[in-house]
Amino acid sequence: MKAARYYGIQDVRYEEVEKPACGPDEALIKVAYAGICGSDLHIYNKGMFIQNIPETMGHEFAGIIEAVGDQVKGFAPGDAVIANPMVPCMACESCRNGSYNTCEALGFIGEVRPGCFGEYIAIAQDTLIPVPAQADLKQVALAEPLAVALNICKRADFKPEDRVALIGVGPIGLLTILAAKTLYGVREITAVDISQARLDLAGQVGASSVCTQLPEGLTFNKVIDAAGQPITFNTAVRHVEANGVLYVVSIFEKDFIFDINTLVSKQATLVGCNVYTRQNLEDAVQVIAEGKLDVSPIISRVFDITQCAEAFQLLNSADKSVAKVLFQP
Repeated sequence: MKAARYYGIQDVRYEEVEKPACGPDEALIKVAYAGICGSDLHIYNKGMFIQNIPETMGHEFAGIIEAVGDQVKGFAPGDAVIANPMVPCMACESCRNGSYNTCEALGFIGEVRPGCFGEYIAIAQDTLIPVPAQADLKQVALAEPLAVALNICKRADFKPEDRVALIGVGPIGLLTILAAKTLYGVREITAVDISQARLDLAGQVGASSVCTQLPEGLTFNKVIDAAGQPITFNTAVRHVEANGVLYVVSIFEKDFIFDINTLVSKQATLVGCNVYTRQNLEDAVQVIAEGKLDVSPIISRVFDITQCAEAFQLLNSADKSVAKVLFQP
């Protein structure tokens, strides 16, 4: 089958590999669409997270079950599904408490085992999440990043009267704006990014205002850093108001220094938002399938898996007009 395989820093190759076998408790899924995540770019640029080289990358996908193992119950060939791609250790305190997204050794498919950047993936039945038959699988392929946004929204406990600044208008930022506006009724959302094209998208999905730089002195009761750069975090610190909350969803590639005294003097709260729960994934599928959220404006390009090197180069380029890129194996 066709697959996109990681071989090293900025070295992703199209290869023909053996179609995976379906284990007794697994489903064999024909991948309809698979999305490139920001964490895939961390792998591409820094080799973060990856445990096996070469490895079939990818953890965001939607597809159709082609076959099931003899121990699989409740799923059958022809069913549309996504899967929870997290691979928790099941041994740490978080896992024992059922908080799998805070697992001390959390991994994902495409990092610790073969991922979804191929024509097929075999995956355990307990990770499967059903998708309604009428759903658009191209949009449902964004259920995993939307689940990240829903986790942010839940932790932020958004109210319509909140004044929100969202820094970094990539796919997660865009989906957070869309969910906050549409599902929580937040009226004031200021989007901040260096890309005018992405700011235009932010306005399209619900931002009330957009800018490339926040004016000095302008503060918000809730600020979200969805960019993961030292400059964006320090900007967030400056622009959260006294007794406000700063939410950080990004993965930072290296340590940096920030002004902790400003957070202390403002009595601001710093909140981490790490991926999602299974419930977030199920909710994401539901709101997409029911048409409550239209995520299609966020999909910029669709590539064949044979074009994987080109797709990664595009996302890694200076052209920041592109938001979500999908593969259609």
